[in-house]
Amino acid sequence: MERAVVLSRGSVIGDDDLPPVVRNEEDAGGLTAAAAGRTLKEALASPERRIIAAALRENKGSRQATAEQLGINRTTLYKKMKRYGLDGP
Repeated sequence: MERAVVLSRGSVIGDDDLPPVVRNEEDAGGLTAAAAGRTLKEALASPERRIIAAALRENKGSRQATAEQLGINRTTLYKKMKRYGLDGP
């Protein structure tokens, strides 16, 4: 509410003065709008794929280091990489 008071342009706080989370347009991770009409598994697949791909890049393709960074077993990482098409060269 303090944010809305400070950032409000008028004398009345309107919907535009509220953050998207409060307006229920999206949650903190922006998943609500993206997940519309999909199962939880489908909605989580895209961010999970991006996280794994980014971790692989950070670790220069090292699967062991990537698995350690993500806090998952290397076998689990291999399975997820295959599922998301990240197991290529």
